[in-house]
Amino acid sequence: MGGAAELGLDDLFAGRYKVQRLLGEGDRKRTYLARDTKLDRLVALSLVKPEGVASDPEGTEREARVLGRIGSHPNIVSLYDYEIDRESSAQYIVFQYLGGGTLTEYLQQSGQQSLDDLLRLGRQLSRGLSHLHNRGLIHRDVSPDNVWLDERHTAHLGDFDSAITVAGTDTLRPIATGSFAAPEEFEGKSLDVRADLFALGGVLYVAATGESRPGDLGLLRSRRPDLPSSFGDLVANLLSESPEARPPDTESVLQWLDEVRHASSVGALIAAGESINVEFKSSLHHPHGPLPDDLQKKVDYQNMPLAQARKEAQKRLNLEVTKTIAAFLNTSGGTLLVGVNDSGAVLGIEPDFGYCQRGKQNADGWLLSLKQVIINALGGEVWSAAQVSLNYHDQKIVAVVHCPARTSETWHNVDGDRFYIRASNATEELTGPGLVRYIREHWPA
Repeated sequence: MGGAAELGLDDLFAGRYKVQRLLGEGDRKRTYLARDTKLDRLVALSLVKPEGVASDPEGTEREARVLGRIGSHPNIVSLYDYEIDRESSAQYIVFQYLGGGTLTEYLQQSGQQSLDDLLRLGRQLSRGLSHLHNRGLIHRDVSPDNVWLDERHTAHLGDFDSAITVAGTDTLRPIATGSFAAPEEFEGKSLDVRADLFALGGVLYVAATGESRPGDLGLLRSRRPDLPSSFGDLVANLLSESPEARPPDTESVLQWLDEVRHASSVGALIAAGESINVEFKSSLHHPHGPLPDDLQKKVDYQNMPLAQARKEAQKRLNLEVTKTIAAFLNTSGGTLLVGVNDSGAVLGIEPDFGYCQRGKQNADGWLLSLKQVIINALGGEVWSAAQVSLNYHDQKIVAVVHCPARTSETWHNVDGDRFYIRASNATEELTGPGLVRYIREHWPA
C-alpha cells in the first residue's frame, strides 16, 4: 500500500481501488473517485495526508468508530471500509460515492435556493443530525463543504473526524470549521447538540443568500424578502450566540420547518377556503370600505366624531382577530390569514401600517402591534404559543397566524372573560352549562 501522499489517474491503490480523478482536498485528507475492482462499484477513497497522520495518528480510527456507531441513514455518508498500516503510516477510508458533489460546489453553481429547496435541505440535514444525536454524538463540523449530494440532490452529512460524544469523554477535540462553528466552540466551553444546530443555521443562511459564510441577519431579510418571515426567524434562532436561545433539538427544528412550509402555502390555504381550521380577516386595524352601519349611524345622527368611530371600528377588528385565535386554540387548532377578505381576495396588511407606532410603520411594526393586541386580549402565553409568519403573495404581505390546540382553555379578556370555539367555519361563544360541559370534556381535571 505504501505511504503515498497523492494518487494519479489509473493508479491501483491497496490492490483494489483504481483511481479515476481527484474529488476534493481538505486539511487532513485527499478524496478520490475510484472504482472498487473487487465489488465493481464507484467509491470515494479518502487518503489521509502524511502530515494529517503525524498530527493526529488516531484520527482515522476515531472517525471510523464514529461512523460505525452511527450506522446507516439516508442523510449520512456511508462507510464502506478503512485501513491503517502501522508500518508505512498510510491510512485511508472508503466511503459511499455521491455524484452530486459537495453542497459548496452546488451553491457556487446554482446560487440562492428556493424556499422549497431550503426546506428540503433543512429537513434532510436535521434528520441526519437527529440520527447522530440520538446515538450520543455531536458532529461539530457541519458546513457546506461537509455536506455531499447524490444525483437527486439529497443531502448527506459527511466528514466525521471532528465528532465527539455528547458525554464529552473524548480526549481529543480537534477544531471544527471556523465560519460555521458555534461561539461556545471557540470559547472552549462544554458542547451539546445545539452547537450542531448553530452550524445548521449557518448552512441555511448561505443557501438562502448565496454568501460563502453566515453573516448579518439583516442581509438575509433584505436579500430574500420572498421568504416567509418565519424562515428568517428560524435562522436567527439557530444562529443565536447563546445556546439557550436556540431550539433545543433537531425535532424542534423539524417542527419549525413544517410550520414554515405550512405558512408559505398561502395560495393553497386561500383556495381551500374558510373552514373549521382556516379563517380570513381583511385586516388587524384598517377598516376596508365603509364603517359598520351602527357606527355610521352614530356619526350621522348622534354627532359621534368620525375619528372616534374609526377608532371603535379598529377595536372591533382587533376583537375579531383575537376571538378567532382563541377559538382555534380552544378547538383543534387552526390558521388565521390576515390581509385576505372573506371572498379570498388578497388585500395585504400594508394598509395597517399607518396605524402602527410612529417610526415603525412597516412589517416589523405590524408584528409588534399584533403581539400587543394578542397579549392584551389573551395573555403572553398565547403569543408564545402562536406562530406568526409574514409571506408575500400576489405582491402583497399576508400574515399567517398558526394556532396549535392547547392543553388548557384560553379565555378572551376583553369586555370580561369570554370563551370561544370554532363551529363549522365560524367562531362562537360558549356560555352556561354548554361551556362547563365543553371544558370538562376537553380538559378533564
